[in-house]
Amino acid sequence: MMGRWLFHITESAVSGTSAKRRVSLTKRYSTGYLLNQATLLSDLADSIVGPAPPLVLKRCMSYFTSNQSVTSKYEEEKAKELNKLISRLRKVDTAALCDADKGLVAHREADDISTSYIGLGLINPHTMRPINDQQGEPNKKMVGIARTVQCTRPNDFLAVLRGLDEAKNGEVLVVNTLDSTRAVAGGLFLTECQRKQLGGIIIDGPMRDVSVLKKSPLLCYATSITPYSGTVQCAGETQVPIVCGGVKVMPGDIVVGDSDGVVVGSPSSFEKIIDIAENIVSLEKTLMSGMEQGIGLHSMSNYNEHLKARQEGQTSGLEFRKKRLVSFKGIKKMNFD
Repeated sequence: MMGRWLFHITESAVSGTSAKRRVSLTKRYSTGYLLNQATLLSDLADSIVGPAPPLVLKRCMSYFTSNQSVTSKYEEEKAKELNKLISRLRKVDTAALCDADKGLVAHREADDISTSYIGLGLINPHTMRPINDQQGEPNKKMVGIARTVQCTRPNDFLAVLRGLDEAKNGEVLVVNTLDSTRAVAGGLFLTECQRKQLGGIIIDGPMRDVSVLKKSPLLCYATSITPYSGTVQCAGETQVPIVCGGVKVMPGDIVVGDSDGVVVGSPSSFEKIIDIAENIVSLEKTLMSGMEQGIGLHSMSNYNEHLKARQEGQTSGLEFRKKRLVSFKGIKKMNFD
């Protein structure tokens, strides 16, 4: 009744254009939008037919606040799912993620489950390397939500400073510097990232203050090092689609980085491969255990049969199997094409 009363008022007010003013009863809208629509429609009704009865207005606001509650619960559930996914991603490496991605991409057409899989983006490992990842120390890991920054003038880092100010807990600053040759970030910025509990920084351009960067528990990636910094004049853009290391990065994408490199993708892409990646990690731990027991890597697989089949031009895939003391219980069968 409440919705029909509101729509009737709107249709009476603007003949021929009422459909554009309707508020869907099923689509999820933001809280601010719903409350704004309630106020606008109430004011419109007052101007046309006079103030609505108090009971009608009470039911009207009740309708919008109930929708607000549904929207809030939906957002809370999505946030919980995302946090759970990020926690799982912290336990796998980029190599396992890339192997899982490779498998789904290779079988995209043959496997109905994978047809909608977009895939991960690999930030160019030849130009973008971790600046402060030192050999011999515990492996650092970067996992977080992308906070994108687009510089609008080369060699100017005001946009980076702006992105750092806007960034929230758990986010990773991902920056396109327009091929800058001067440093747009350094020790102060990474220390501020640590204070704000961000995930790290990825700069498609130079950084500086290596001695400070190496003391940070956060990973940072850049194309080069230079002591010469840029200017601070152009505000740039934040939370827009950018290209970093040759890969398109969207605000809200998940970023995973370690000593091997950085992969980027939508939450839905990572959801599709996380089970496979976890299985790969378990498999590799089992193989490592087997080799520590003196069992050869080749003997724990169908290597000889696979090699012979491929030499004869037959279809085959490399698989690993149980061998003596090594148990593959609980590990799903893997086929390495």
